[in-house]
Amino acid sequence: MGLYFQNSTNRTVYVTYGYPNRGCGPVNYAKIGWYAIAPGQRRLLWSGYAGGNTFYYYAEDGVGRTWSGVYFTDVSNQAFHWCWDTRCASCRSVGMRPVSVPFFYSDYTVNLISSSSQRRSKAGNIRYVLPSAKGVRVQAKKIPLLAKKRRGKGKPVSVRRVSLPKRTVRKK
Repeated sequence: MGLYFQNSTNRTVYVTYGYPNRGCGPVNYAKIGWYAIAPGQRRLLWSGYAGGNTFYYYAEDGVGRTWSGVYFTDVSNQAFHWCWDTRCASCRSVGMRPVSVPFFYSDYTVNLISSSSQRRSKAGNIRYVLPSAKGVRVQAKKIPLLAKKRRGKGKPVSVRRVSLPKRTVRKK
């Protein structure tokens, strides 16, 4: 049981996500990252019943593709596990996408794809997501709504998190 992320691209993808956490406030979500997911790999990031929860995620690869949204929060390039509104001087702001898992699914997979022509399963517990369009302006920044009380128990998987690799700046 849990929330999985699958990498169906040809590059390693780095994922961070937010999950309901009643111990955090005023936004009762926590965020945890980074997880390196190799091409073709499926990885458990939330252990326990996923159904009935709304999660938020952001992913990037080393060539500029991102899977992002309009729910902004600060993240570190180092492995971290913080409340949603935690900030730091060396952080950067990323926009996360929501994924609401229907209550009747104990397992759910977010499948990161790079092309709309990739084969898709008809299973209802898999969401296929394309990278964000480049150059799209964000009109409004949002914060997660108050998380519902979780019906199923679960927790983030904290092992094998990584720091983001250093980026090389190409000279023109």
